[in-house]
Amino acid sequence: MKVEPNKLDTRQYDNDPKTKPAPIILSLGQANAPAKTPPVIPGITPVPVGATKSPLTKPSSAQPQNHIAASAPDTEGCSVVCVVDGSIKGMPEKIAEYFKKGGGKSGLADFDPSEVATRNWIWGQVAGSAAFVGDNWSWLRASLDSKTSEGFKLVRAQIHLVRGKVRFYFSGYSKFNRVYGQGGFGPGHERILSIFAGVGKTSSSFAAIAKGVAGTFKGNALVSFIFGSATAIAEWKDDVKKDGYDLTAALFMSLLKAIIAAAIVIAIVALVIFVAMVGLGASLPVLAVGALTVAAGVVVNYAVETIDKALGKAATGDKSNTDGLASAVAPYLRKAGREIQAGWTYLMEKFPNDYQELIF
Repeated sequence: MKVEPNKLDTRQYDNDPKTKPAPIILSLGQANAPAKTPPVIPGITPVPVGATKSPLTKPSSAQPQNHIAASAPDTEGCSVVCVVDGSIKGMPEKIAEYFKKGGGKSGLADFDPSEVATRNWIWGQVAGSAAFVGDNWSWLRASLDSKTSEGFKLVRAQIHLVRGKVRFYFSGYSKFNRVYGQGGFGPGHERILSIFAGVGKTSSSFAAIAKGVAGTFKGNALVSFIFGSATAIAEWKDDVKKDGYDLTAALFMSLLKAIIAAAIVIAIVALVIFVAMVGLGASLPVLAVGALTVAAGVVVNYAVETIDKALGKAATGDKSNTDGLASAVAPYLRKAGREIQAGWTYLMEKFPNDYQELIF
């Protein structure tokens, strides 16, 4: 038969994402029909018509009371197939629930007044630190050299000015060390860009910033970024007040904040190294530079999140807003979606043979 939802439910709903229309449940089959298995639809576990128990069938008390049934004239006795929405695809239910409840408030109001350090945020910092270690494991491991003539030593770096140019020299490594070597390395050297943020030359420092931003979307850092996006999706799925535009705004702001944080971290590392090695003439263990980068990443991410939440509250005028600027961006995306849909609908009516239905 032909099912027309607008005739089954004649109530007019607004565009507010908080509005949730009552579900329309279609019962397929006849009263007292023999049990049979319905066709298998990808992604949906079938429930035999007439079955009395199923892991997907809820007790009668849990069935929605406000619904409209469309079926054959005699509907009494027909079984209802319950399709239960799953969690994030491929993620075990317990893990999905863990991350769904990992946002919101941090519970550390005395130390975290901005409520930034939520459980999901902390896991994000752990993932980011692990990604940094994974992507830079070769030089981090080589900075601990146990094959020197004096036994275990930390490889150290020092800057010298040679003919007006900055050169990096390493000490404390053995002849078996394949990462560090004799001779001076300029700020534009790949190793100096990766470890020391290209300090010593303005163009090299900007190149290091560009390299750091691009590195956010490669290797283990990309996995860390995807992890952060997955937790954002989990939190979104747990909030029935939010729609797809809220999710799009949240992911867009996550991308923007990741780029800003990466650039700031590289700039901070370059500044600290410049002051310590050029200004004070000190030599630094290479491992300390790695620790500085990780620590700067956590601090900068916290600061960026705090500023984002403060700007979000100011932009929306809602002091209880914890979504940051994403909550201010979502309405613009929602408005654009309505305008695109309206334009497309007009084209469908004007040129029905050239345009087909498209739902935003």
